[in-house]
Amino acid sequence: MKQAADKAVPSISAIRAKPRSRLEQNTRVGHVYWCSFSEHNWPPEFDAPHLVVVIRGGQQHDGSHVVVPLTKRAQTGEFSYRLKGNPNPRSAPETWAVCDHIYTVASARLAPLRDDNGNYRRAVAVHPDDLVEIGRRMFESLNTIRRATFGPAPKKAEDPSA
Repeated sequence: MKQAADKAVPSISAIRAKPRSRLEQNTRVGHVYWCSFSEHNWPPEFDAPHLVVVIRGGQQHDGSHVVVPLTKRAQTGEFSYRLKGNPNPRSAPETWAVCDHIYTVASARLAPLRDDNGNYRRAVAVHPDDLVEIGRRMFESLNTIRRATFGPAPKKAEDPSA
């Protein structure tokens, strides 16, 4: 068994240095960025660059960021949501959040959106109503896992002092 472990493939971080972050500021909840997902992911995982909305922000150079991917492909699942407007309107008339695909990514995977001249834009945020709905559907998707694992939530005991 030890011989097999000694021959294990080294992690990518042991082979090459992590790319430098292209972020100019810390990420904020609701901001939209490009995310370079791995090309080695298999459907239904996201691969190649996709827009993402930040659900938990992080430090610009070495933080981790919790994101939900956005796609221009219409989604039909109960955990998908069509945004009121596309934060990157040059790409498609509408954008969908895939709220049951929650990812934690490194800063080096994120890049700001660009303007028509190819310059990085100031961070763009989704509409506050969109963020609320994305959060609601994201938590509902997590609740399906909780219910499947632990059963229904226990009822709260009434406060005898009330």
